Amino acid sequence: MDKNYFIKLLQKYRQGNVTNEEGQFLESYYNLFQNEPDILTRLSEEEKKEMKEHLADRVWDNISKIDGGRTKIRSINTRFLRVAAAAVLFIVGAYVYRILNKKIDIQSKTVAINEKHPIMPGGNKAFLIRSDGSKIVLDSIQNGTVLQKGSTKIIKQSGILIYNVSAFPNQDEVVVYNTLSTPRGGQYQVVLSDGTKVWLNASSSLHFPTAFIGNERNVELTGEAYFEVAKNKEKPFHVNVINGMQIEVLGTHFNVNAYGDEGAIKTSLLEGSIKIKKGNVSGLLKPGQQGVLNKNGGNIEIKNVDMNEVIAWKNGLFQFDGADIKSIMGQIGRWYDVEIEYDGKMPERKFEGKISRDAKLTDVLKILELSNVKFSVQGKIIIVQ
Repeated sequence: MDKNYFIKLLQKYRQGNVTNEEGQFLESYYNLFQNEPDILTRLSEEEKKEMKEHLADRVWDNISKIDGGRTKIRSINTRFLRVAAAAVLFIVGAYVYRILNKKIDIQSKTVAINEKHPIMPGGNKAFLIRSDGSKIVLDSIQNGTVLQKGSTKIIKQSGILIYNVSAFPNQDEVVVYNTLSTPRGGQYQVVLSDGTKVWLNASSSLHFPTAFIGNERNVELTGEAYFEVAKNKEKPFHVNVINGMQIEVLGTHFNVNAYGDEGAIKTSLLEGSIKIKKGNVSGLLKPGQQGVLNKNGGNIEIKNVDMNEVIAWKNGLFQFDGADIKSIMGQIGRWYDVEIEYDGKMPERKFEGKISRDAKLTDVLKILELSNVKFSVQGKIIIVQ
């Protein structure tokens, strides 16, 4: 991969000498990363040195204008710095390699999306289903107390639902369950009555008691969630997912991906230790490991994975490290609330890089098109060609 070529391309753009094709290439990167004004602060010293060696001094001087970790867009030069910074971080993909070596044409117009009505990313959207079956749409009500049931008060903050228990629950008290569900294009956070924090990804649901009574803490999950479990050695925490799998933990941080349309259940451990089991099959995870259980049964595969990629969704990113197009489009479909269809043979190439989940769908598809994957959009349906 020739990074010198890319730097020269930036200089040509500054001087107004790029071709339409070259300009579209750079604009795609700029549009994608315009929602990350702090991107320069994440460059390594080696990357900054490399940029400084190839960019004109008067462009690099704009780095001194960073205020509090945020780049102030004062001139066209700053704009080029941000494009360059984004490229250094994202330049590892196979699609970029193909573009720099001129093996395919960039035709951003092939994404047939009406820019007057762009498909926007998801946000904090969820609804709460109470034990009596009634439903509360959380994004349509104001912050403050949602309701109170016995000793439990439910409070809504911006994107967070908090269960506060004012008194220790009576062990003879009837267990009352709630379900927090996110739609496609939604995410939400809940703090359970024991202090456990749970982040729900799009198209997911968590079934849990309003107060934990007894010697165990049990919840049920569909979809994907990240857990920070409050420590309590006297009450082990269990996450029950589809296909009869259970996760047992005393207190730890972990992520569970258990979407019904995925081929496996993936449990990834960031901190502490957990045990995953289904029937007579079980496995112990250490930090940095992921347990994969195929939904057709069989053994639990334990492997080391990049946890930054696993929880990128929680941190506002799509992050791919050798992901295939089906995996990527599955995430995009859930987050932008669109249906995905495939026309012809599935592209076999792998993708690497990061994309902000705040980006418009148009920008995401433009970057993917740089790998010669074409899209057409019909309303809320994306066809991968």
